[in-house]
Amino acid sequence: MGKHKFHLYLTLVTFATGFLMASAIETTKFSRTQQQNSQQQEQETQLTERILAEKERNQDLEQQLLDLQKSVGKVEEEMAQRQSEAAGILDQLEAARMLAGVVPVEGPGIEVTMQDNEKASEAPDVINYIVHEQDVRLVVNELRAAGAEAISINGQRLVSNSAIRCVGPTIIVNGIKSAAPFVITAIGDPNTMENALNLPGGVLQSLQDFVQIDVAKKDKVQLPAFVGDVKFETSDQIG
Repeated sequence: MGKHKFHLYLTLVTFATGFLMASAIETTKFSRTQQQNSQQQEQETQLTERILAEKERNQDLEQQLLDLQKSVGKVEEEMAQRQSEAAGILDQLEAARMLAGVVPVEGPGIEVTMQDNEKASEAPDVINYIVHEQDVRLVVNELRAAGAEAISINGQRLVSNSAIRCVGPTIIVNGIKSAAPFVITAIGDPNTMENALNLPGGVLQSLQDFVQIDVAKKDKVQLPAFVGDVKFETSDQIG
């Protein structure tokens, strides 16, 4: 009987020990699982926070990029405007230099050749059949009125103070004496200038019975720069 009880007690103790050990193992497993879950949750939270932080940083960088692009665009626009203004100023300067006659120029234009009438030596009033400074001035003024941008006479570039004076059978332009034929070269629209000279009652019609005038349109003519002192006498200047 005592032996039977001992076995019963031993069985109960063994069962209890096994139960406690199983419970301890399960508790340990649960604790570890809980700890792992907690660590995983914490990692996921940290990762989420990092992702959000990176997104926010990317948004800031994108905004900075947009701001920089706007700044660059504004600078480029200002530079383009300044370049355009500079180009406009340079164009004005070139136009002023051309009008002032200080640079050689070339372009489409017209050549008017004036010389004494072939019958001048036979005519009793020879003075009416030779080219005078007023005849040359008349042609020059008509060309200017027709939009000539630059004019020369026998290679002498005309400027605002240029004077045309007659000395005997010669004409003095810019202080330089030259004789007929007088070649007046002008840069501008050839058709417009030719039409202006050929107007009824105009320059050619009024002079053709007295002196010989030939007009030729040119695809390109070259005019030299003015050389000399711009302070000429004011008398006999081109009107």
